[in-house]
Amino acid sequence: MKIINYLFYILPLFIFACGGNEESTADLDLEFIHMADEESFNYESLYQNEAGNEFSVRLWRTYISKIELINSNGEVYAVPESYHLIEPQNDNKYTLNLKNIPSATYNSIQFYLGVEGEENLSGTAIGDLDPSNNMAWNWTTGYKFIRIDGEFKNKAGNRRGVVVHIGTEKNLKKQEFTFNTPLVLNQNTSKLNFELDLLELFKGPNTIDFEILSDFQFNNEADLIGDNYADGFIDLR
Repeated sequence: MKIINYLFYILPLFIFACGGNEESTADLDLEFIHMADEESFNYESLYQNEAGNEFSVRLWRTYISKIELINSNGEVYAVPESYHLIEPQNDNKYTLNLKNIPSATYNSIQFYLGVEGEENLSGTAIGDLDPSNNMAWNWTTGYKFIRIDGEFKNKAGNRRGVVVHIGTEKNLKKQEFTFNTPLVLNQNTSKLNFELDLLELFKGPNTIDFEILSDFQFNNEADLIGDNYADGFIDLR
């Protein structure tokens, strides 16, 4: 009986002590807004690239991976299994809900445009790395980091396909964003807004002319588009 009484007094203290060590976490929403320069993107519109080609898009998908938050002490929190497929949905927006992020004050966020690491070639289906998304070539080539399917009318008046399927390690591009105001994550859900600009794929530093080539897969011109989306394709708003 004495032992039972002892546990009666000790057990609540033990539970309280354990509860006090629980790490405080918060949720963070990342909202990606699809644009074409200053216009909100939609699949029904015609767009004009830097070379003057008018074109339409029927599919636009983008992979981002390895999301990391850097706090005010310079410590890095890596979001686990962060492989995400972004595409225009819900009024051209796509929202990622990142859960259980350690509460802290963060100064910046970074991620890769594309599929980072051995997961690109391993066939491990984590996050959104599912071959049924039609973003994988095969397990020796990996995933398409950006996929644009569309068409344009050439100068002769003929419709031709626009195929932009960009992948390979050379075109894996790191994106880094420093917050103007530190992001304080506490128990509430916070939100960051990013914009993706379709037209940035086809200009600066390389102007892409569909009259010359409109199919970009495993060719040197595909790498030109990779150079274009390295900077300015995704911006933090």
